[in-house]
Parts: sequence; structure tokens; C-alpha cells
Amino acid sequence: MNNKSIEFSNLSISVDELPDFKDAKLEPIAKKYQILLWLNLVLLSLFFAGLISGLYYFIEDFPRIILKIAAIVFSLIIVFSAIEIGKGFPKRKFGIRELDIIFQKGFFFFKETVIPFKRIQHVEIKQGPVLRLLNLYSLKLYTAGASTGDLVISGLHLNVAEKLKAKVLQVTEDEDE
Repeated sequence: MNNKSIEFSNLSISVDELPDFKDAKLEPIAKKYQILLWLNLVLLSLFFAGLISGLYYFIEDFPRIILKIAAIVFSLIIVFSAIEIGKGFPKRKFGIRELDIIFQKGFFFFKETVIPFKRIQHVEIKQGPVLRLLNLYSLKLYTAGASTGDLVISGLHLNVAEKLKAKVLQVTEDEDE
């Protein structure tokens, strides 16, 4: 057995010395994606308005107070969702740095996600039927232990999604070597 002493070190770091990822240049999501968000809100509004109206007009013994409360709650949800889309969409941005990818979104509930490239195991570009109408794509990043994807950036043009995917694959391949 070797008697060399192992010196353990775990020094404190000042918060001022930490890198600030706010300095990263963030790119906005394609403006057309906001159309999809508004369309979703309108369709949801029409569905619930139709449901409440149907209950009101076709089921006479349905308690009217419940319908009034449902209409008020529904109206508040629509108003807050509209504010979230209007004020939150400009905050929906992504960025790439040397070692990680950043995505932020939200107005009422702002969320900023930073994923190091070395944690990414799989990356894919997806386009569903609705995104296809707007010619937009989603980039989905999978990290260890997640089956549904840890980060989805929707509303990207194909060339941007492909560049992001290529960068992620290049960095992860470089780390595997």
C-alpha cells in the first residue's frame, strides 16, 4: 500500500468570481411562433366558451352559479395567458456558449435553463403538423436520465435548428474523444 498522503482541497469561491451567463448573446425565437401561441389560446378559448355556453343553454337544471364561476375563472385564465404571450414572448430566447446552451422564457413565471453540452446524450429536430404550417421546428435535447427530453426549444427556423444540432453534436463528439 502506498503511504503517499493525499491532500484534499475545497476552497471557497467568491460570488463575484463566478462567470455571468447573462453576458451570453441570446437570440430570439422566430416571431412566427407567437402566431401559434395566439392560435392555441384562441382555440382553447373557443372550446371552453362553447362548453360553458352549451351547458348553459342545453342543460336547464345545471347550477347557474357554477357556470358563472367557471366563466369568471376561465376569463381570468385567458387574460393571464394573453398577458403571458404578449409580455413573455420577447423573453423567449436561446443562446450558445462554449460549454453550454441557454434557453429562457416566461413573464409571470420566468424560467432560465442552462444545460452543459457534456450532459447532453441525444438531440433531435422535430416538426409537428402545426409547426409545419409555419415552417418552424423544435430542437429537443435529452440529458442523462430523462426520457421526455430536458429542453425543447420550439419556434426555430430549420437552418438555426440544424446549426444548433450540429454544434451540440460537435461538442459532445469532441468530449468523447
